[in-house]
Amino acid sequence: MKKLVILFLLVSLGATITAKPPKPPKGYRWVLNTQFSDEFNGNELDKNKWMNQFNGGWLGRPPAWFNPDAVWVEDGLLKIRSGALTSPRGRNNEYTMYGGAVSSVSKEAHFGYYECKAKASKIAMSTTFWMSNDKVPFTENDDCKTDSYSQELDIQEGIGGCTVNQKFINGMNCNTHFRYVKCGERKETFISKGSGTTLKSEVSDKYHIYAAWWKNPNEVLFYANNELFDTVQVRTDVSEKPFDRPMQINMVTETYDWQPAPSVDDLENDAINTASYDWVRSYELVPINKKVKSKHSTVLYDNVCTSQLKRNSSKVELNYTYQLNEDCLMVISLKNAAGEVIKKTELNLLKGYGNNSLTIKLSEKEIGAVVAYDSEVVSSKSKTAVVKSKGQLL
Repeated sequence: MKKLVILFLLVSLGATITAKPPKPPKGYRWVLNTQFSDEFNGNELDKNKWMNQFNGGWLGRPPAWFNPDAVWVEDGLLKIRSGALTSPRGRNNEYTMYGGAVSSVSKEAHFGYYECKAKASKIAMSTTFWMSNDKVPFTENDDCKTDSYSQELDIQEGIGGCTVNQKFINGMNCNTHFRYVKCGERKETFISKGSGTTLKSEVSDKYHIYAAWWKNPNEVLFYANNELFDTVQVRTDVSEKPFDRPMQINMVTETYDWQPAPSVDDLENDAINTASYDWVRSYELVPINKKVKSKHSTVLYDNVCTSQLKRNSSKVELNYTYQLNEDCLMVISLKNAAGEVIKKTELNLLKGYGNNSLTIKLSEKEIGAVVAYDSEVVSSKSKTAVVKSKGQLL
């Protein structure tokens, strides 16, 4: 019996959406995690999701203080302005300028895909997107009861006006930090492994998409403008599972101890002193047929579905992927030369970005007669067609 292959390319009826997670593993789908996602389309920061300061009490690295008033939402953007202080702040007057910090209210962001679309300021202050958690006792070491650790996942650190290193002007710079305090010590040791890539334009010239797939306790994949550029295996010098705990999300503008601080003129220049975030999106990987609560109005995908039908003997395997903004029903009709339907298969497709396969049983007579197909993806809510396709047996 010859091997038959039917290819389905279902063309979208919607608009083009440029950002999306990578293809999910078979049997799973990506679903938007609304607690850690925001389009910033309102008039103020969503206090159910975000704080206008660092969640954990950090006030900023001197000389820049995290000023809550430097954070605002306008024209569909989250903005963080830097500036000069009229008088110093802090116990030792160590703060002479300000940036800002936005942190998630929840610290329960765990394995998943995290991305933001941002444009950096053009001054010597960072524009960042990262994740972190608080110190907890390190329990893998039975010899010590006082050591502790925290995690830090730097997805992007850019400096539009960097004067020290070009890679911060035109690159995506990322890192995995296992921050460890050894027994009997107070100072933490950074056990790190990072990566980076050069962008096609500077971080302050246009918006770029910065993303990471935090896959498991030991592996993080980094993406720049939807393209994978590196897979990092987190160092296991101290812990076998170094990135095992959930974290919070941070969007921060700050000064560094290795980069000279910006001038007062730059800080007061509104044309260059503001970092802008168009959106932040977070996705969970869930079993493809698991229903989850994920109410959102954001159009994330082109409505599209692609399938491939392969047969050996009487077993036919339908491999399919889809990207849908709502729950749908996919109906596949296999037809003979006269246009008669020989077999009809229906699949429930829950909204998100899914990848799966299905075995369809056909008799020898049925499989021998199949020469064409019709396929339609129909909205479960409106009952209208979202994707349509038809074609001949290849």
